[in-house]
Amino acid sequence: MKILPPFLGLLLALGSTAALSNGNYQLDPNLSSVSFATTKKQYIVEPATLNLLSGVLSEKGEFQVIAELKSLSTGVPIRDTRLNELYFDAAKYPSVTVSGVIDWQALADGPVKTNISADVSMYGNTKKMDFPVIIVPTDNYLTVSSSAVVVVNAADFGIPTENLAKLAETVGGIEISTQVPLTLSLTFIK
Repeated sequence: MKILPPFLGLLLALGSTAALSNGNYQLDPNLSSVSFATTKKQYIVEPATLNLLSGVLSEKGEFQVIAELKSLSTGVPIRDTRLNELYFDAAKYPSVTVSGVIDWQALADGPVKTNISADVSMYGNTKKMDFPVIIVPTDNYLTVSSSAVVVVNAADFGIPTENLAKLAETVGGIEISTQVPLTLSLTFIK
């Protein structure tokens, strides 16, 4: 087995990074999802998914993903309506936006498990959050999937406790957690 001279190895690594970062990627909404779960009575877990997603990843590594709250699906239409109208106030705050930068250099050798720091904008407020993910690059695709759950707290985004109280009233005043676990699976296509 031959050992490549150091400069040749560097050129190959830079070449593969350039191939990855050459051009923009669009989020494929059919192969992507953002999921979370609400918890009521401390033990009843109700899953939800945001199905209407859009996004772009630039050749500079800058990304933006937008999730439309009207696409929220819990499998129970009345719950979807109540979450949108009473809790998220989706008429006034229709989407959640996540933006940040990935390091193309870190992907030069293939898949990587890392943390991505991103600005999350929701309910008129923006918060910096870290997302533990696995990124798998190919010639024409880039997938980003959660490697661990991220816990999102409504108070961090200024969602009033009254919104949660209104939602709880619709189900008999049952206590509902202000925190939700969130996972994501995103596929970008060149």
